Amino acid sequence: MIDYQIGNGYNHSAKSTKSELPGVKILVERNIADDAFAEAYPYITRVDIISATMDRGRVYQVPVFVRYQGLQKSFGVDVCGFRLEAKKPHLLAPQIENLLRGLILASRIPNYVFVARRARAIFPVYTIEDQVMATTPVGPVFKHVELAKVREYLTDFLHDANILGEKGLSDKLHVRGISTNTLGLRRPVMYLKKRIPGEVDFWAPVFQSGDGQYLYAYAASNRQEVSRQADDEVLQLHQKVAEALQADQRLHQTFDLRADRLMPAYWKRLKSTLRLHGQIEVSGQMLEVYENGRFHLAVESRPDEERYGLFLGQNMSDLRRRIKQDFTRRGMI
Repeated sequence: MIDYQIGNGYNHSAKSTKSELPGVKILVERNIADDAFAEAYPYITRVDIISATMDRGRVYQVPVFVRYQGLQKSFGVDVCGFRLEAKKPHLLAPQIENLLRGLILASRIPNYVFVARRARAIFPVYTIEDQVMATTPVGPVFKHVELAKVREYLTDFLHDANILGEKGLSDKLHVRGISTNTLGLRRPVMYLKKRIPGEVDFWAPVFQSGDGQYLYAYAASNRQEVSRQADDEVLQLHQKVAEALQADQRLHQTFDLRADRLMPAYWKRLKSTLRLHGQIEVSGQMLEVYENGRFHLAVESRPDEERYGLFLGQNMSDLRRRIKQDFTRRGMI
């Protein structure tokens, strides 16, 4: 988390005395639950969106933690990746108002943030109609229809500004989603990627909804989501996003889109819906191959990340070609 009180550049300091943010009601309440969560988070900040954003009527429940330093204690919240702290719980409310005033753009709270860990910097990312837009505290705004291009533009700018260090070295931008329940950060459960030579890259993080009932990603100007009732929810979302991109003329073939860095729990569920076909060797690497009657699927284990990369193909020959193309792009061949 980034300590907002140190200064993140988004317009307002924690000590601002500006009037209340219109269209938002913030109330810090005692957490009355009797469990371990309540011990760690003795208060809950209720953020009611009345008219400040497009999500009118939405209520965020932001947990308030307590931190002890010797005989002193302070209270804090993490909002969209920014950490706010105060000596008293009720003093957090104006700080949250000030932060939201700087973050709300075009009646929207960010869909994602890019996090530069070593530089201790956060850059909000918004989806506005057909554009993805990343903002910087005092610099330019980067827009493109593809999130991958926005990250590329922002990365180049931050390298030139010596925020990320030298190109190809040190820091890089990590994407995190914003919880629609707590305004906390969420790690992607996987990514959907298109990396075809000569074409504009597509790259979208996929998140689980706060209630655990859906998987969703932003693609083709809309939130694409599927229910998690079936164990093949990963393939369902892949198909839905592929169809949306094809309708938008941004994807030629369904299997040009692939799921990457899939979390183990999701792969376990998906694997239960597939039949083991055998193995395929590409440039000395052996991958297991599965099928479901409609296509073949190869899985690349990434032990260092505890994640899995998936490749789809119409048949074994098509699958081999796609794996070889990706391995070549990554410098593995």
